[in-house]
Amino acid sequence: MITVTDTPNPESKKFLFDFNIVESGSKEIKSIKECSDIKFAEKIFALGLSELIYIDTNFVTIKKAAGKNWEEIKQDILNILLEEINADFKPFSFAKTTDFKDEISKRIEEVLNEKIRPAVAMDGGDIQLKSYKDGVAEVMLKGSCAGCPSSVVTLKQGVERMIKHYVPEVHSVTAVNLE
Repeated sequence: MITVTDTPNPESKKFLFDFNIVESGSKEIKSIKECSDIKFAEKIFALGLSELIYIDTNFVTIKKAAGKNWEEIKQDILNILLEEINADFKPFSFAKTTDFKDEISKRIEEVLNEKIRPAVAMDGGDIQLKSYKDGVAEVMLKGSCAGCPSSVVTLKQGVERMIKHYVPEVHSVTAVNLE
């Protein structure tokens, strides 16, 4: 079964499964060239329904293509997901892309993992540390967070405040992919 939920980003919807579709990691796909044999993503991009697909533990977030209407494309996307992700489905395993060595970055990652990611995932997104240098933590917003109208407010009033509280060496948090 798939439950479709709205996200704070009106351009994105979260398709929530009642079982895990990802064993480890996560993946953001921005074009058909990046699909890497992920059949449902290939089909959705081939039909021109999406400009971004984010795959995580038990959900897929889809940002609709510009000019598309959710009421017109939601059922097509659901049909593709139901066809490709069924009882025989083997969960994906994606490589983790970050491996920070310095202590401050490790502490930032810990705050992200324990305090921030679970809340962001509820809205169909993710936030990942890209780098830390001279008091500035750079993060990447993924899934429904990418391009969300409220992401700047969430970043500054929520994420930055939380990270600064637990990691006082951080003076600022910036997103490297805000549109």
